[in-house]
Amino acid sequence: MTKFSRSALHNTLALGGVVVILLQTLYIAYDRIQVAIILAGIIINQIGVWGLANKLLPERRVYLELRAEVDSFIGMVRELNSQAVQGDQVAVDQTKTNMHESVERMAEVAAIESEEE
Repeated sequence: MTKFSRSALHNTLALGGVVVILLQTLYIAYDRIQVAIILAGIIINQIGVWGLANKLLPERRVYLELRAEVDSFIGMVRELNSQAVQGDQVAVDQTKTNMHESVERMAEVAAIESEEE
């Protein structure tokens, strides 16, 4: 889902909640129904505010191999820092070599689309 359509969805939910609340105060005279409709309007409004629509409509990832390689690289960054703190220069050098290889793999899989399962 594009950034524009997500933004439009959030705005629509917020506005929809307000409209529901306003309309019920103007046109419905029963107390219990009013309370229920007000609560429904508040819930609709809060869905947009809390960003719950993002959880209902997750983004589809298309560059899965690249994402996996980047996640692996981030793990190597953590390893590198830990090894540097410990002063293990041999391990630091090996991790740096692994990181360079990972960057090469990233370049190979960049722009290759794959479907999520």
